[in-house]
Amino acid sequence: MRGALRAVVASALVVLAAGVLGVSGGSPAQAGWSRSAYVTGTATAGVLGAVPTVACGSSGGLLAANIPITWTAAPTGGNALAPQSYTIAWSGSAGSGSTTVAAPATSGSVTGATLTLLGTSTVTVTANYGTWTSPVSLQTRTITTVLGALSLIVAWTCA
Repeated sequence: MRGALRAVVASALVVLAAGVLGVSGGSPAQAGWSRSAYVTGTATAGVLGAVPTVACGSSGGLLAANIPITWTAAPTGGNALAPQSYTIAWSGSAGSGSTTVAAPATSGSVTGATLTLLGTSTVTVTANYGTWTSPVSLQTRTITTVLGALSLIVAWTCA
């Protein structure tokens, strides 16, 4: 019984001391700032669409310096950006390379000097706007070189 009485007295002394000393939960934190000047602006979003179709200027040929490639312009309107240029790229066992033409052109060529004998290369077209590049064209074409000499393609097919 004496132990219980001591515990009650000790608790009462702690509560009394807290009241006398003014122990509290502390003051609330405050933060703030102000700026006398501000700037407004606008931002817009745009997309650069993929070239929908790619075609060969001819399905085959004899004695050509270049192989003609054509395509449908990337879609524009809404928030789609009008391309500033297009890049034709080709790679494979027949050779690889790329060339860029300014928009609104929708034709260009694979350079014959970059192609070798008896090989195939896949051709793609991408649209460009500044440093942005569209996804690869939705269609590709395959060039097959049959014979070439002195930077000329003697015989080739494109499908």
